[in-house]
Amino acid sequence: MERTDILHQPPAYSLRSVTRAFLGREGTAVRALDGVTFDSPAEAITCIVGPTGSGKSTVLRILSGLDRPDGGSASVAGKDPAAMTGRIGYLTQQHTLLPWMRVRQNVGLPLEIKHVPAGEAAAQVAAICAKLGLTGAEDLYPHELSGGMQQRAALGRLLASEARSWLMDEPFTALDERTRHQLQGLLIGLVRERRLSVLFVTHAIDEAVALADRIVVLSAGPGRVVGTVDIALPHPRNRLSPEYGQLMERIRTSIESVL
Repeated sequence: MERTDILHQPPAYSLRSVTRAFLGREGTAVRALDGVTFDSPAEAITCIVGPTGSGKSTVLRILSGLDRPDGGSASVAGKDPAAMTGRIGYLTQQHTLLPWMRVRQNVGLPLEIKHVPAGEAAAQVAAICAKLGLTGAEDLYPHELSGGMQQRAALGRLLASEARSWLMDEPFTALDERTRHQLQGLLIGLVRERRLSVLFVTHAIDEAVALADRIVVLSAGPGRVVGTVDIALPHPRNRLSPEYGQLMERIRTSIESVL
């Protein structure tokens, strides 16, 4: 399916007039989201960008089912996020690998939970590790891995879960540029191969333009949608091309206009 066709499919994630407020230090309500409405296409990557305090992570928490909106509605694949237990993958800057487990155990944890037979689980874990460049590191503990390898292992656990809806909260921010670009390319390939629907939060405009089929721009808090940009450039994208530079400038201008 062409990427332009995917943008017109039923949404993977949908927010309608979502509001969310939290109690501040003085006991008064601080609004994080104010009437946020957008759709994220299925089998594609949507990036959410915006300044600090725009409610980007709050959007992910609501769509993960970990939080509920005060008003409006949120859905994942047309369902209430709370009804999607086990079918939504969630990855943050912190890899959340279990420190007492080796890489193969961390990657295979979803299979263990589902009681997949040991032999079948071992084969799946080996295949996932090979795909993600973890062959040879299966018996290492998380603290023995580089940051990039830790995030590869965390991606492996998502693959083992067979969830096709992924929420990603700045997962590559702490990595060096070369490793970050490698994992961005890996994610793009996984989306195409596994038909994943990814909602990806980032502060980096370059990362959004490199990854996204759609970019949603949020304002400074309280978060409101101030722009949506669909990107038809094929992957892999040439960061030195005029088209790439023009998209970078367009998104940067959108963000600066609401600071």
